[in-house]
Amino acid sequence: MQKKVLLVDDESALRRSLSLGLNQYGYDVEPCENGLAALNKLELYKQNDIDLDVVILDIQLPDINGKKLGRIIRNKYPDTTMFYITGYYNDLDLSEIEDLQVDGILEKPFDAGTLSYKIESVLETHPHKKETHIHEKDTAKSVSAYALISAADNTDFFALYQKLYYMENTLYCDAVKGDKDIFLLIQTDSADACEKYYKESILSLRGIKESDYLPVGVPVLSENIKEIINAAGITMFEDMPGMNRQRDNKKSVCSYVVIDVDREYLTNLYPVLRLTENVLYCDYISGHSTMVLMLYGTQFSEIDKIIEKKIINLEGVLKVKKYPVINIFEM
Repeated sequence: MQKKVLLVDDESALRRSLSLGLNQYGYDVEPCENGLAALNKLELYKQNDIDLDVVILDIQLPDINGKKLGRIIRNKYPDTTMFYITGYYNDLDLSEIEDLQVDGILEKPFDAGTLSYKIESVLETHPHKKETHIHEKDTAKSVSAYALISAADNTDFFALYQKLYYMENTLYCDAVKGDKDIFLLIQTDSADACEKYYKESILSLRGIKESDYLPVGVPVLSENIKEIINAAGITMFEDMPGMNRQRDNKKSVCSYVVIDVDREYLTNLYPVLRLTENVLYCDYISGHSTMVLMLYGTQFSEIDKIIEKKIINLEGVLKVKKYPVINIFEM
């Protein structure tokens, strides 16, 4: 299961590089540009009952003193692993830092690999308490994940597709055009079970050349944003992402659209994309700064226009790739 990291630093280049780097090491990173943004995010975590595993906190912030912010976070999340980062290590009063009971101090510059190593070293020595506690709320939720599959050369594509389509935990299975051949959406009762099912049941099938595993999550949104989305008649469906509307391929064509986003714009981008015309659903991919949309239209040119005019130029959108759905049973 991905560990939740709160990264607080006023340097945008550092936030971006560490966020992308830690994503590659399997962390779900929430970047914040200052102390106030971090406090707002912490409040949302509390409202949504989200556990926080690691805090990476700059001591010199433009608004709130980093050491004071550290005390606040420690009070709200006493078991959270916490690291301070600074470019002025020699100016620190180490006795004061020791009183804050942080797990380490890193001097800038450093890379995501070094940070990941430090985090894992602390977590192995002092495991997070929440890992030994199962929330009753968590056991009742369904968990979904995408598998973006490329078929091996000379494989029986239709046979592979049929196996995936009729598997017990398959929600959707679509053949697509592009650098991927199949988009598969699976569902189980927990994140660990979902990943295990993917590795043992999906990857073991003959004919798969390569596959990307994208776990579906629910972005942390304020209550007023949730109310706006719900007021538009679109249910959040937190227990079953990707299933908020039914598809009728006989009346329209569909395309998956994979969007890489700047994580700092996610809170603004998600509701805009969710409410964009012709969007059937919009799934946030936990820990990847990615969203998967399903767009429909009377023809693919209509979908192309929506992407070009309403999506690709949104602030925070970094890259857009489309995968038109093929109705393989009519081929």
